[in-house]
Amino acid sequence: MSRYFCACILFATLPIGLLAQRDSVALRFAATITEEQLRQHLNVLAHDSLEGRDTGKEGQKKAAAYLSAQFRSMGIPPVPAPDPAKIEQGYLQPFMLVEERSGSMEIAAKGDTLRFMQDIFYVNEELREDLAVRTLIYMGDVSEIGGKREDLRGASVLLNGGGVIADHQGATQLRNVLNWANEVSARFVLVMVDDIPGFAHEFGHGSSSGRMRLLDLSATSPEPRTQRAQVVLVARNKADALLTTCCAAKLVRKKAGRSVKADFTVLHSDRSVLVQSENVLAYVEGTDKKEELVIITAHYDHVGVEGGVVYNGADDDGSGTVALLEIAEAFALAKAAGHGPKRSVLVMPVSGEEKGLLGSRHYSDDPVFPLENTIADLNIDMIGRTDSSHTLGEPYVYVIGSDRLSNDLHRINELANEQYVGLTLDYTFNAESDPNRFYYRSDHYNFARKGIPSIFYFSGVHEDYHQPTDDVEKIQFDLLLRRTLLVFHTAWALANAEMRPVVDKPVR
Repeated sequence: MSRYFCACILFATLPIGLLAQRDSVALRFAATITEEQLRQHLNVLAHDSLEGRDTGKEGQKKAAAYLSAQFRSMGIPPVPAPDPAKIEQGYLQPFMLVEERSGSMEIAAKGDTLRFMQDIFYVNEELREDLAVRTLIYMGDVSEIGGKREDLRGASVLLNGGGVIADHQGATQLRNVLNWANEVSARFVLVMVDDIPGFAHEFGHGSSSGRMRLLDLSATSPEPRTQRAQVVLVARNKADALLTTCCAAKLVRKKAGRSVKADFTVLHSDRSVLVQSENVLAYVEGTDKKEELVIITAHYDHVGVEGGVVYNGADDDGSGTVALLEIAEAFALAKAAGHGPKRSVLVMPVSGEEKGLLGSRHYSDDPVFPLENTIADLNIDMIGRTDSSHTLGEPYVYVIGSDRLSNDLHRINELANEQYVGLTLDYTFNAESDPNRFYYRSDHYNFARKGIPSIFYFSGVHEDYHQPTDDVEKIQFDLLLRRTLLVFHTAWALANAEMRPVVDKPVR
């Protein structure tokens, strides 16, 4: 079957209570969502004055204040939280983070020190103490490890980066290395590459503010915190300083599985501070099914300022955030006119996504409203542009995760598109074999991992992704509007259907 699907073939299998007719009330309030208002909000949120909305920093606080003020002006009252201690100023769910200052990891070898962003680069930070390495197991080229499932529990591993370069494909290859390293239970993985400055330039944005993790994560999550692999890139011309009996050039011609003598220490310096961030909550209470909840999310944080340059993140994820504002207003207007949804709707801009989905993780581990009453999460992350695969195609949106847990949710979304919007729904990145693993990389996943049916709406990666050029001028507001309308109509259908979507697939 084609990756594109037409919702019109699905009428016979719709869940009970989902109307096959266009809803005139939904159309009435969908009309309040406009390009002009999307643009007005985005001009504020993606302005230099918000300093790139870095998690826990002043710009993110300004964005949270703006969002709260907008919800208040829409007539949405403060959140009636079952536990008021979880809410600040009526709209904010605070959470504490540990910020680990950048460059806290170095490698000492033969009187030399290899430093972050100069000789080494890493994006995950799992070590919590110094690690002395005396033996490395050489496992060959990065491109060859896919089928290797040796038990490397606790081992230090060396890989040849080969043709890995600092671009989107290289980032995917290194993500695959990290996944592989965790699958084989390696402790430390060193990858030899040719261009550390390139990786620092392309992927070091926000590194000056450090990496973050939730404070006392193990205390708020039923899942134990497990030891994961630390992956470090090392400049190839520095690799010989780490080895004692072989040089890197000869080693890469050897067969994988060879043990190599080494002598270096990975130094971890604990330079951490506590930081507070906030999710913003707009709660529109339902009517006869008000105990049940539809959540709509987008992350409003971005990567901040790097080298004095502001990364405004107009698409990532200013586009999703302004879509939330317009959707919240449409539901609020409907409620004020006596057409409020049957189920309650929680519109929630979350923070900390750029640091590891932290805000949505906090909410899903310590929810304001019971997760058992949450019927779905609709998540928006970058819906304002066109990627290279659709330059000449019809208006589209990538739909990720809609059928991973619930066929009902998948059909509801397709019918909403068929009846009201008419976008091409592209399921390319929904494939379980997707090498980008986008299903696991945005805030919906923290709800999906709890068994809540979820959809991730996305328009794809482009040349301005995580660059200072991701500005308002490049947003395609006509497409942003249509994609926002799809989320609104899907949310409206979910909030007003007689039956909640059935979870008919296991959590994966």
